[in-house]
Amino acid sequence: QEHHGQLDLTFRYRWTSTERHGFVRSVSVTNEGVDAVRIELLDGLLNLLPHGLDPAVYQRLSNLADAYKRSELIDTDTRLAVCSLESPVSDRPEPEEVLKATVVWSVGLEGATVTLDAGAVRDFEAGATVPASRLVTGRPGAYLLHGAVELPEATTVRWHVVADVAHDQPAVVALRRDLRGDHRSAAQIDDAARSTRDALVRIMAPADALQQTGDPIACAHHFSNVTYNVMRGGVPLAGYRIDTADFASFVARRNRIVAERHGRWLSDLPAEVGRRDLLARIEANGDEHLQRLGREYLPFSFSRRHGDPSRPWNTFSVRVRDEAGEPVIWYEGNWRDVFQNWEALGASFPEYLPGVVSVFLNASTADGFNPYRITRDGIDWEVPDPDDPWANIGYWGDHQLIYLLRLLDMTDRYLPGAISELLGQRCCTYADVPYRIAPFDELVRDPKSTIEFDDDADRRIAERVASLGGDGKLVPDADGQPHLVTTIEKLLVAALAKISNLVPGGGIWMNTQRPEWNDANNALVGYGLSMVTLYQLREYLDRLRSLVSPTERNLAVSHEVVGWMQAVVEVLRSEPTSPSAADAEQHRMRVLGGVGRAFAQYRETVYAGGLASPVDVSTATIVELCDVTIAHLDATIRGARRADGLFHSYNLVRFSADGVSAAVEHLPEMLEGQVAVIGAGVLTPDEQADVVAALFESGLYRPDQRSFLLYPARRLPSFVEKNVLPAADVEHNPLLVGLLAAGDDSIVRRDADGAYRFAADLVDEPALAVALDQLATDTRWTDLVGGHRQATLDVYERVFRHRSFTGRSGSMYAYEGIGSIYWHMVAKLLVAIQEAAVDAQGSGASAETIGRLVGGYWRVRTGLGFNKSAAEFGAIPIDPYSHTPAHAGAQQPGMTGLVKEELLTRPAELGVRVENGGIVFDPTFLRRDELLAEPTTWTPIAIDGDPIAVELAAGSLGFTLCQTPIVVRVGDPRLLVTYADGSTATVDGLRLDRSLSEKIFARTGEIATLEASMPPSGD
Repeated sequence: QEHHGQLDLTFRYRWTSTERHGFVRSVSVTNEGVDAVRIELLDGLLNLLPHGLDPAVYQRLSNLADAYKRSELIDTDTRLAVCSLESPVSDRPEPEEVLKATVVWSVGLEGATVTLDAGAVRDFEAGATVPASRLVTGRPGAYLLHGAVELPEATTVRWHVVADVAHDQPAVVALRRDLRGDHRSAAQIDDAARSTRDALVRIMAPADALQQTGDPIACAHHFSNVTYNVMRGGVPLAGYRIDTADFASFVARRNRIVAERHGRWLSDLPAEVGRRDLLARIEANGDEHLQRLGREYLPFSFSRRHGDPSRPWNTFSVRVRDEAGEPVIWYEGNWRDVFQNWEALGASFPEYLPGVVSVFLNASTADGFNPYRITRDGIDWEVPDPDDPWANIGYWGDHQLIYLLRLLDMTDRYLPGAISELLGQRCCTYADVPYRIAPFDELVRDPKSTIEFDDDADRRIAERVASLGGDGKLVPDADGQPHLVTTIEKLLVAALAKISNLVPGGGIWMNTQRPEWNDANNALVGYGLSMVTLYQLREYLDRLRSLVSPTERNLAVSHEVVGWMQAVVEVLRSEPTSPSAADAEQHRMRVLGGVGRAFAQYRETVYAGGLASPVDVSTATIVELCDVTIAHLDATIRGARRADGLFHSYNLVRFSADGVSAAVEHLPEMLEGQVAVIGAGVLTPDEQADVVAALFESGLYRPDQRSFLLYPARRLPSFVEKNVLPAADVEHNPLLVGLLAAGDDSIVRRDADGAYRFAADLVDEPALAVALDQLATDTRWTDLVGGHRQATLDVYERVFRHRSFTGRSGSMYAYEGIGSIYWHMVAKLLVAIQEAAVDAQGSGASAETIGRLVGGYWRVRTGLGFNKSAAEFGAIPIDPYSHTPAHAGAQQPGMTGLVKEELLTRPAELGVRVENGGIVFDPTFLRRDELLAEPTTWTPIAIDGDPIAVELAAGSLGFTLCQTPIVVRVGDPRLLVTYADGSTATVDGLRLDRSLSEKIFARTGEIATLEASMPPSGD
């Protein structure tokens, strides 16, 4: 359109980061031909944080912290600014300095001025003059460039704003000198950015981040997933090459006695050695504890804590390089996070999988649960802190079995027999967490308070750690070294702990003071029953049965564990799997009481005296445990189907006052239960497809996002709708009637509209009980309280339904709350459906059934964020996000387990999977859209670290598996193996045998590329 004269437009733009803002005030267009455009702008950073602010202080006392801040432009020519604290934020009377600061500088946008005053944004938007503020004190600092640029046609103007942290005075002076000498030019910044990007690619390439297909968004999303997965769990930067000095350091920090005993042996190792070679040398050494440490050694780097602010220990931490500039070999994280990230990493480094399994097993306790945190140095657990409402002690048993099961399954797919070989070896130990679970009858009496923290044990453990190292947190033997047990014992204890909390027809009783997978459902712990864990237990027992059943043999298991197992089997064998309806509640209590007391007896013995010598147990005995338990679990699963075609996820248990029966109350449907039951190994392929179809018709489906809620969005009553007692409940309760007549409003009152309401201070049932007890001390009310106390408590429960309270999930509107999509669980659904479809193929299901599952998979995947526009997703689509609340777009980039699940499903989308030690190509999930429309040159990073050129023809795609480039193209089924020496071999069909697959898994570099020709099966 032609414009005559001048056209002024006013608009604003903003970067996605909340701290980086850009504002445009006017655009002037002159002359009919539009020779140039003049833009006035304000761009930069807001709320700069100085060095030295403790996060906890800043979160609680941000206004006070602001008063200590100083932001100053120390050099006008170079536009260098410093943001610092005048002193630490403290009320202590001792003087102290803060001698490091945040620095900000810029290059480009010539003629621009700098203002450090965040108020300039308001002035700019109002059209007022923007002051060039050089000093701001007592307020949050900013760094804003104000200037104008004139853009001739087809030109670009670029500038950089650069911020850095923790600069002391010499570093600031050196930076200013560099800037004055033009040693930090735009070109240098661009070069540094490219160098950093290249370094990041090299870090992510070993984890198979690089792909080239016809869907660039899917490839970018995959790279993002790999990046976040590595950032949480780490990656072995040297592959299977081990720095023996670091290994020696690891041994010394974990167990000083072992390190001293083998000091000469450790120092004589070559500087670098292959992992297989190291383990062989350790095996020849003969020390069981050195063997255990060698298996647990995981040289993972680039891992960092993500900094969940709700966890007391979980301060965000980035440890990438040490003071010498070398990569830091370290990992730490919430045990739930780190093991799931390692599962995905295992597909790229399968030879570390047995080590990951060892770390998992050795972090579990003798009573069958897991502590809170895993680090390279060992384990941590929560300790009581009455002043911190988030510091709740308790075992994290959530998804314990499914995490372990998935690690076992992946190990068996890549390294068949690796776990079976370890079953009888004394290579495991127990975490010595100072928690003591109460006896069974006390658990039933108060399921909300079931664990005591043993302060004396905690002190003894601390003394052992100070003397021995990280191994001091493990159960010791008579010599002070970790008590060793067999792998099969650890696998059994994990299962028995769940079986011993079985409530038939209800689920697994959750009584260890910590929630299942969903933290926001933490109130379920106590009276909650997890069908999710029951579904996973069923799957786990099937795997355990397959591990031990191929041959009849004896395996060593601690005497106490054997007695526990035998008692559990006897209870389950003596009770019917399908009792009569009249006997159902008594049957539940007989089963729970029997297995629960067996567990309590075992705990009492172990807490008092530890574990005795092992005895031999036949594999047939273990198979019997699995068989008899599975029969009970299957009966409960059959009864868990809802009328809408979904399955129950969580239930509530109610124990009778006399302790002889247990009633079950069902909670609303939840997505988590559908994911778990699809993978439980009970449903037929058709039934699995039915569950998927039912999901799309259920209240869990959110059409606007084409995805699923964790649970249907509930409408909560308004404030004035809350706390209304039914008139009949009041009028039939002489106590409440009498109190109202006497004008005593300590329990109940009547509002101006005539509605009855409980007193506002009665925030829960215990508070009401205390108020009733207090009222009973008044002789006027003693008899009425005695006669109507329970009826009054029952009214309270009917009004507020606290016994059905699941936790924060029912009272918050984000995260795992009301109306929110939690993307990790959606991705878990994706994994479950894909695995169901693959299993359906293997079981000979009909093409129609397989098609229903595959179609359901793609329908779920289409709802994931990277398939949407930014406007629809509410965020950058290629990034993984934690959740999407009903009122906003996606939230919390990167802080999600979604990345792991999508990494697991991605290979099948490109036409490959691994089974029984071999690489199999399968077009079931391969879409035509993933095939390139035009030929291109792809440059992945080879195992030796050098980029290589791979020519991809139209109708093909490229990705890496264990960093070996794989090319998939359309054609007749065959494989072409190209070796590093240039020779080739053709394989008929689409299965690579174990010997060739093992070369890829071992990352030997012998196979340069692998090409698979096959037809895509879908669009």
